[in-house]
Amino acid sequence: ACDKDDNGSPIGPCSGYSSWALSVQDELNTATTAGIAYANDPTPANCAAYKAAYQDYIDALENVRGCVAGAQTAAYQQAIDSAKASLSSLC
Repeated sequence: ACDKDDNGSPIGPCSGYSSWALSVQDELNTATTAGIAYANDPTPANCAAYKAAYQDYIDALENVRGCVAGAQTAAYQQAIDSAKASLSSLC
């Protein structure tokens, strides 16, 4: 199993790229929608919603970190760290 939420079944988040990528799709869609809303109407409420959705997406990505192939792990972690830095500087 790749992480505490993966029971080793072929349907778990680590059963293949498309499967674990799909497991974070809802969070990505929500963050994208919130980002568009904030870009169209940069209010403090929309910013807060965007930051919360973006954090949820980062959390989802961290939950599937164990599914990333060994050679790509460092780049994946660097992308997560960069996203966290970007999040802290939003509005």
